[in-house]
Amino acid sequence: MARSHDAHSTLRALATYGEAILEAHLSNGNRIPDADENLGLIETLEHHRLVWRIGESEDLQLKKVLVQFLDHITESDRRRFASEQVDALWRQLNELFDEYKAAKQKSALSDIERLEGEIKECLADVIEDIRSATDAFSSYINTGFTYITDLELRIRKNEQVIERAGRLITLFDSFRIRELADQAGSDAFLKRLLLKHLPATLEECQKNLSYALNQLRILLVRMREDQRLSRLIGAFEAHFVTHRGFVPSIDHLDLEACPPELNTVSPFLMRSFGDIYDPADGLELIELAASARTLPPEAPVNTGARAVEAVDFDIDGETIQEEEDPVDSAIEELIQTVIEGGLGRGELRASEALAATGLEIDRASWLQAIVSEVETLSRNDQQYIELTYHQEPDAVFPDNLYVYDLTLRNPHVR
Repeated sequence: MARSHDAHSTLRALATYGEAILEAHLSNGNRIPDADENLGLIETLEHHRLVWRIGESEDLQLKKVLVQFLDHITESDRRRFASEQVDALWRQLNELFDEYKAAKQKSALSDIERLEGEIKECLADVIEDIRSATDAFSSYINTGFTYITDLELRIRKNEQVIERAGRLITLFDSFRIRELADQAGSDAFLKRLLLKHLPATLEECQKNLSYALNQLRILLVRMREDQRLSRLIGAFEAHFVTHRGFVPSIDHLDLEACPPELNTVSPFLMRSFGDIYDPADGLELIELAASARTLPPEAPVNTGARAVEAVDFDIDGETIQEEEDPVDSAIEELIQTVIEGGLGRGELRASEALAATGLEIDRASWLQAIVSEVETLSRNDQQYIELTYHQEPDAVFPDNLYVYDLTLRNPHVR
């Protein structure tokens, strides 16, 4: 009896505050404002555990079970909110369904034939209205609202159209396939109309609407970006009017932290090929060749590369002692001297160390080998050696630096 009493009490509460609950569901996103005029409603719904909220400063939300129930009983209202014309036709169609079923029970053949024709015509109007409502969005996509001159009004119109698309989605959701099947029953005529033609139209329109809605959102983002740029240009124009000597720079484009190198880097050499059979390309190639930058002649560099000796593999477990690379030995000795403080407070140039060793190796390979060896040291050893790069602008690309020497020192030696 207690369970039955609680159920009756809950139903009476819903009946008492039905108007406020429906208002919260249909117009306020299932929220009930925490206001003085809603104290009685809030206390009742909290007593029956039909609302929830997490923070004390938030509005109360209707519980999911109550929202689902309200969705079920307000589908006709949702359809009317989405499209008044479709709702009127759908109510007319439901009346024809009732008359058709009554005529079938009485076996009134003439009335059945007449009602079948009226039902087909009315359902065709419903399908046509749904398609027309969806196809109307294609015109907005094609025109891009260019017929509206003011950009702000164009953005507002786009937002209104997106809201209309949301109402159409609500309209499509209000047609439930299970309820259409219940409406059709076992009648073959109604099944063909309600479970074949109408769902196919809804599926097609939903695809078109989803595409249109996505394109409208992309268009809205583009128009908002255009609006931002227009305001930026307008700000420059207004500033020019009041400050005649104003000269804009890259800092005025929200790039205060932009490194200067990004604005001064020379183009890299690119190898391109023209169409030798196209006279226009031939003329452009002649012009490019005449203005091309020539590279200064470079003296041949003797790398001192030695021929690779043949490698003998060990046979029958024989161990062959490999010769130690003199370059590696010299670099290891040099770095160990710096780490142990053998240079004292002084420092050593890598080029001078190379000249003292008498090794036949080019300077670039020597410098690279030193850097590679330092990078392979443990973190504890790396703190005892400091490398200073000596560099100069490249002859071809002045903004690129060419390293020609290194200085090694121990920062911990005072």
